[in-house]
Amino acid sequence: MEFGSASGSKCLRYDVDQARLVLVAGGERHEISIRAQAHRLVRYMAERNEAGGGPALCTHEELMQAVWADEPMHSREELAKLFWELRKKLEPFGAAQLVENERGRGYRLQTCAPLPVEAPVADAPPSRGTARPSGRLVAIGILVGLGVLVAAIVIATRGHGNGHAAESTAMERTFVDRVENVLEQAQEGRREIAAALAAGFNCSISPHEAGQRIASVADNRQSILGQLGIFATPTQPSDKAVTYLQQALQQSIEADRHYRDAFFEAAQSGAGCPPPQNASFKLAASSNARATSAKRRFVAVFNPLASRFGRQTWAPADF
Repeated sequence: MEFGSASGSKCLRYDVDQARLVLVAGGERHEISIRAQAHRLVRYMAERNEAGGGPALCTHEELMQAVWADEPMHSREELAKLFWELRKKLEPFGAAQLVENERGRGYRLQTCAPLPVEAPVADAPPSRGTARPSGRLVAIGILVGLGVLVAAIVIATRGHGNGHAAESTAMERTFVDRVENVLEQAQEGRREIAAALAAGFNCSISPHEAGQRIASVADNRQSILGQLGIFATPTQPSDKAVTYLQQALQQSIEADRHYRDAFFEAAQSGAGCPPPQNASFKLAASSNARATSAKRRFVAVFNPLASRFGRQTWAPADF
């Protein structure tokens, strides 16, 4: 099976360097926002496709290893949910068929063919029979060349400011898009944490299960934090925004791990439900407060950038 053959002109392309999933549909490109676990999933499948020269059948076992490594307590149902979420993201573009399920065997992902690498064109050697130009022609050629060079310098100098500004604007827009993708993943993680905490406190799940769910989200957030390490920051405000967002995610992860420990401690003590307050719950609250402070600093810097390009603005409680 060749790249993209099952879906006509639609295919998926994954940019490893920028952690971006892009749907290519005809002449259009649409970035698909996915959470951290799905990034690991899609990256693995895209690399398998490239190595094999086409959409490779990936087994459930290898996909679970790619997403969760040796973490215990994960199931095929969780894997299926990741693919279901990915299909839901693709449905508005009529591209859900890019994710194929072979029952009982595994999944395929229709990715685009690798971009061709153009070989450098070697200069043709001079012909031995070519006559050498006269000194007068050489002098005229030099004068003409100097005139062209001077004119080019004048034109370039006039347009340099506008060109530099346009390039800077494009880089800032790309930066805002990348950060927005990270924030959407963080927002999903916040929802999952809130659901696990609520279920743990109202006793609809056991303290041990609540701790496991929170631990899984903390790992996802750690992956999101890793994405920020490769972001290009074209301006000083964008650099500040990334720094503040890193601080916020670090404190959120710290809070998650304290919550995890608190529920595990409650499970071990057999204290009943709702779980009593303990030292880990108090540490989680402190980390949450520090995360909120960092988020306030982040949105104060990032929201003006987002507004400039007509993107969503954020509040500390959103992510």
